[in-house]
Amino acid sequence: MRKNTALTIGIIGCSFFISFSNLYAGTGITPATQTAQAARSYEIQFHTIKLHGQLDYNRLNRMGITKVIYRVFEADENEGGLYFNNSQFNTLQPALEKLIAEFDFKKLNLCAWMMTRKFNWLNNTSLFDYQYENDYLQMIPKLDVFNPDAVRKLIAVYKELASRHIDCILIQDDFTLRYNEGFSSWGKAQFTSAVRAPAVEKLMMADGTPYNQAWKRVKADQLNKVLKVLVENCKMVNSAIKVGINIYYETPAFPDKAETWYGHSLKAILDTGVDYIYLMSYQRQIKDEMNWDEERNRAFFKEMVEKAFDMCKEKLVVKLQIRDWKTAERIPAAEVRTYLDLIPSRVDRVCFTPVKIEDYDYLEELIGGAAKK
Repeated sequence: MRKNTALTIGIIGCSFFISFSNLYAGTGITPATQTAQAARSYEIQFHTIKLHGQLDYNRLNRMGITKVIYRVFEADENEGGLYFNNSQFNTLQPALEKLIAEFDFKKLNLCAWMMTRKFNWLNNTSLFDYQYENDYLQMIPKLDVFNPDAVRKLIAVYKELASRHIDCILIQDDFTLRYNEGFSSWGKAQFTSAVRAPAVEKLMMADGTPYNQAWKRVKADQLNKVLKVLVENCKMVNSAIKVGINIYYETPAFPDKAETWYGHSLKAILDTGVDYIYLMSYQRQIKDEMNWDEERNRAFFKEMVEKAFDMCKEKLVVKLQIRDWKTAERIPAAEVRTYLDLIPSRVDRVCFTPVKIEDYDYLEELIGGAAKK
């Protein structure tokens, strides 16, 4: 769990919220909103790899969709691997190469959605990180971003991915260092070197202490150092490629909590040279996690997106979920459209996820203005 009940209660009571009750009484689309949305570019993110021969490029293009995001990893513990040929990790099948061979790049951009840490199927456990919980140090199946060998392998596989005929790489939301992670021998050595103090796990985990504050800085600095190197190496291979990263909704909304939970600072991430910030502003997930009513959820959503845009500007991509994570059922278009309307007109890019091939009619209804076949 990335937040406990006490933290959640504290957040709910914070001064972040303003009363927006009068602004969201209706759910209709205003002419101004229609004009702003017509100028937007839309992206769709698929969770399946079975897209070959199924993309209707003309129809998607007419909707205003400009980018398809395609998953190139499988995180399953027993059958995990990558869906493109590479020399660093297990290749399940060259699904990306097959899609590239048939992809209409004149109509759409192709973005590869790639993992960074959660290699829980990897046999080489020497590359794994450690977490510290309840006075116990335990290996976890995530790449250790303090380990030079793990970082070298990550850079190498990203360079191989960037060399493919793709327009973009989207970094998965596993590129974090959670509050109890980073306690490998490499991580503790980095702490000792940076702070000039012994790495004592209990002190490093003691919230609010100088040890804890220093440890959080060390972790965030290392994450951003690795991210910067990944971006630079991808662009060395392909100067035209764009690199985006998924970030959690707490990152712009609750900066202190985001640093504790994920090792994330939005300003520091932007300073690494990433091209896009994909804000995982999943409306139903937020409402469920925060236990809010619809009115409060919408107010939070709007303010969160505005805060993110103030920092990210044109780099911001707002992500909306169109299926319920628990049931996989499609969310009614009217409900999603309500949140789409809350996104300020100055936000140029919106991404819908998770999308399935059978969602074409739904997307046309959601986006509006598209000519049906």
